[in-house]
Amino acid sequence: MTQHHLLSRLVVSVRSIPWAWWVLGTFLLVGIFVRTYHFHDWLRFNADQSRDAGIVSSVIRGETSWPLLGPKAGGTDFRLGSAFYVFQIASATMFGDRPDAMAYPDLLMSILAIPLLYAFLRLYFDRRIAFSLTAIFVVSLYAVKYSRFAWNPNSLPFWTLLFVYALHRVLFFGGDVKKRWAVALGGALGIGVQLHTLTLIVLPMATAAAFVFLALRREKGVGKFCLIVFSVATLLNSGQIASEIQTGGKNTAAFFSAIGTKGERGGGMVANVGKDAVCFVQSGVLILTSHESSDTCEIKSIGEGRNGIFFVGGIILFVGGTVLAIRSFRRELDRAKRYFLAIVFLYGGAVFLLLVPLANEISMRFFLLSVFVPFALLGLWFEFLSEKFPERAFPIMVLIALILVLANVAALRRTFAEYASFMDARSKAGMDNVLLWEVEEAAGFILDHAGGAKTVSIDGDSKYLFKAMKSIRYLTEQHGVDIVQQKKKETVSYPAFLVENTKRNEDTREEYPNTKAWKVIGRFTIFQLSS
Repeated sequence: MTQHHLLSRLVVSVRSIPWAWWVLGTFLLVGIFVRTYHFHDWLRFNADQSRDAGIVSSVIRGETSWPLLGPKAGGTDFRLGSAFYVFQIASATMFGDRPDAMAYPDLLMSILAIPLLYAFLRLYFDRRIAFSLTAIFVVSLYAVKYSRFAWNPNSLPFWTLLFVYALHRVLFFGGDVKKRWAVALGGALGIGVQLHTLTLIVLPMATAAAFVFLALRREKGVGKFCLIVFSVATLLNSGQIASEIQTGGKNTAAFFSAIGTKGERGGGMVANVGKDAVCFVQSGVLILTSHESSDTCEIKSIGEGRNGIFFVGGIILFVGGTVLAIRSFRRELDRAKRYFLAIVFLYGGAVFLLLVPLANEISMRFFLLSVFVPFALLGLWFEFLSEKFPERAFPIMVLIALILVLANVAALRRTFAEYASFMDARSKAGMDNVLLWEVEEAAGFILDHAGGAKTVSIDGDSKYLFKAMKSIRYLTEQHGVDIVQQKKKETVSYPAFLVENTKRNEDTREEYPNTKAWKVIGRFTIFQLSS
């Protein structure tokens, strides 16, 4: 076969690819770009990440066995499942024992969530609406932000999407197809319950409700499907089961203790419901537009500046979308579409109810487990426009989607510009995040100037050290050098180092005339002190 014929066949093959695949492929490329741009240098590496990295490294080096349990649930003694650590260990084994390699699983799951969201939306919406909504998700600052570092809840968008998609397939299909989706449902359930305390409750509840529904419908083989889901989920949680057997149910007791503690911190029922509703509205606005009035759902922030406009838009989205969901469910004759609406409505409702007792502690990260809900509600609004204005709906829908895409792109640019500004001594950025390149530079300076010592001391800016101390220590410990935190002006026998805001360098050198060497690391400077 000649080269000309091969080229002709290639052209024909390319042309035969459906346009929808080209669009989805473009979405994936854009999604990969915004999620991997300066991934190593701008990786968030705070105390939680260094703690988890230390556990993973100890397993990789054979110092400890594989963990049966995962990280602690925020502010409690209850520990989640070990799936998060298992993914990190597997990634570090393949790509190297490095902080960025340990974050690859969360990155991968975020990328895979893009086609999965499209597939889920296509269960109900036409291709145009599904693509418009997926385009927003691709560049959503909310989705992108939680893909760029390692943290146990970060992969929830993928696993909850897989859960609801598989749940829909199990409800809709029969026979061998149902069995295959039952395996997928069991996998999503088994992993999902290990990533967040709320999914530990909501996913089993949703699964149980689905099988009750199938039983009431007198579906054949309900027991078999239930056994498949339960077996897969149990197998994936065997580490927790083994831990409970070894400790006599210690972690289960911690779970119920945590529930009681969290419940005691809550306010009155009416106030909690109101604040929960505010949080839901605020989260939907953040996920779709990137506008964030507060990370902790502060009601007082609603009326400030543009917050009021965004909040009203969020109310229209949620209240109107819920009304449209109920309306569509009552009118819809297609069984698959009715199941889609029921899943979105009941899942979102379950999350809302579970968050009521926790209203005073909700932050935006809690909504990682329901990230698909605002997109489904916006899709219902798009469908409503198509129904009422069939000739003008499409350009209006494209315009809305384009505005939301551009809003998120602008937010991404601001966020990336902030990360880049960390390299500038004049940066006004806060200390919410410590980036990997910063702590690598600091750790490298310490290792270069430790003089062969196995222990060094560090003092300095408390705002920085509060976030970065454990991260710097993790990196130096990888090379056999431990760090102890020195009290202010305390005399120590170890090689001493000092971390201060770069803007104060001249004052620092006057206050500490015994500085031997220093290195400017953007916002902060690290000094070596003489004895």
